[in-house]
Amino acid sequence: MLTRRTALAFGAANLLTAALIFLGVFVALPARWWPVDTGAGVLVALELSSGLGLLRNARWAPRVAKVAGGVALALGLLVVTLLAVTASWLSGVYGPVGRGGAIVLVLVATLALPYVVVLPVVQLVWLRGRRADSTQALSPSESIGRRADSTQALSPSESIGEAKR
Repeated sequence: MLTRRTALAFGAANLLTAALIFLGVFVALPARWWPVDTGAGVLVALELSSGLGLLRNARWAPRVAKVAGGVALALGLLVVTLLAVTASWLSGVYGPVGRGGAIVLVLVATLALPYVVVLPVVQLVWLRGRRADSTQALSPSESIGRRADSTQALSPSESIGEAKR
């Protein structure tokens, strides 16, 4: 199970991310386009539910946080990649005029990177070994001991003998 301090930190970070995505997409963008609105809406809902669940210390919160982190990472990598490719295209095709637009797109990608790429990676790595039923994963020494019991290493001569049979 997550420690209370970690759950509070991730919960607050997820709520902040949800608020920034909502403001960035639904308030700051002047035009509506359904792929952007749908992705942002799903991500805001996941981040909100994850954040509230982590702050309330709900049993389901780590599972929802993993889903929210995975979706945020996938969408974040897609958005940052598309912004970078579009910035390079604008700069290459339109020359000095396109460089102004490219600078804006690079700035947006740079501002989005911590919230939709770095935070989800940290969250997924942190939650990776946690199980939803509150049991801890095996420690490295326990897993090595179990692996050694279940398999036996063959010497080179034994493995050659097995191959000839």
